[in-house]
Amino acid sequence: MKGTATTRAALLRLLGDDDAATVALVKAQLARGGAPALENLRALEAQADGLAAFHLRDVIAEIEEGSGDRIFTEFCARFEEHGDLEKAAWTLAMALSPGDDFSEARDELDLWGAELKRRLVKAPTALDRVETLAEYLSFEQELRGNDLEYYEIENSLLPGVIERRVGIPISLTLVYILVAQRAGMRVDGVGLPGHFIARHGDIFFDPYHGGNQVGFEECKTLVEQQDLTLLPQHLAPATPRQMLTRMLTNIYYVAEQTDAELEEKVARWIEAVKRARGKLSAEH
Repeated sequence: MKGTATTRAALLRLLGDDDAATVALVKAQLARGGAPALENLRALEAQADGLAAFHLRDVIAEIEEGSGDRIFTEFCARFEEHGDLEKAAWTLAMALSPGDDFSEARDELDLWGAELKRRLVKAPTALDRVETLAEYLSFEQELRGNDLEYYEIENSLLPGVIERRVGIPISLTLVYILVAQRAGMRVDGVGLPGHFIARHGDIFFDPYHGGNQVGFEECKTLVEQQDLTLLPQHLAPATPRQMLTRMLTNIYYVAEQTDAELEEKVARWIEAVKRARGKLSAEH
């Protein structure tokens, strides 16, 4: 696959051939490359058009469908407390939406980060930065909570949130975190019982509700609604592992009601994250 331009051109010609048997043979050979071949296949697809591009997308989807679950399970089993949450989010999306192309969503995230970075030059204080972030994402890009279809799994998947501009508290907070990160601004997630918000320094805010600031009394009320007392740990930044676990748990609760096969799959992923935590704790 990494061969010469002549080799790549020959492959594209074969994939665009009118002979179905030839095309089937080439596709089968490409599919045998499995997950390690995906990067090169996507690069080849970018050069292709017509039938060749169609058949390459078919091969990519076949590989991802067969390997996405395994890849994400292995990823969860290695995920550290402060692992790469963005990579986890894209890998999760690949596992649940095999064959989908997330390049536009990735590019959108990069564009938002670049624009926020430009605007933050005129935001000297923490409060200014939070207001700039919320104004840009919630009002200009119209990111908002999906009240009408709250329990759709798409609300938990990063590409879907970016493309549709709607999500649930933790997925919207994740978008805020990733956009801010690209702009050099640190935003953390805060896993209150029953709700998920964000913080920048000592300022708490709610991406699900337009990035509105959340005071101590509001946090206290949110926790009390779960028959709990607000404790300092409730306001601490959530680690990437904690966020990943909560994201998966949200999907599990939806699948529990609608999709037994998905429920079983997500349960395995959650268990893999737990095992990784126990293994890494034992090693240290």
